[in-house]
Amino acid sequence: MFQTGQKVVCINDQFDPWVYDLYRALPRKGRAYTVRAVRSGRSNPVFSLNDDAEIKLTGAEFDILILLEELQNPDDPHSSVKQELGFRSERFAPLETDEEEAGEEAGELVGAGAKAW
Repeated sequence: MFQTGQKVVCINDQFDPWVYDLYRALPRKGRAYTVRAVRSGRSNPVFSLNDDAEIKLTGAEFDILILLEELQNPDDPHSSVKQELGFRSERFAPLETDEEEAGEEAGELVGAGAKAW
């Protein structure tokens, strides 16, 4: 789970065509971002067209969504609750700095073969 202020990297920037109509800013694979908020929301929506040629949301999956400091988007037009469109958390991975990676490697070497008492 991600937390506010955490640095993440986008690992999936493949979006369905409808996304480009709703979002102003989308993450790019390989770029680093800062988590602004973590919340529950909808993903993988299912839309239908009614007799008046209006697009209606008819279903969606529950998901954990994140908002990014670097990207601002409009509110979800298919929600009665005013909330900004977010991104599925599975599109991101924690960003590991060189310092964190060096610490992990050192910890593995120091702890190798040691017994916990």
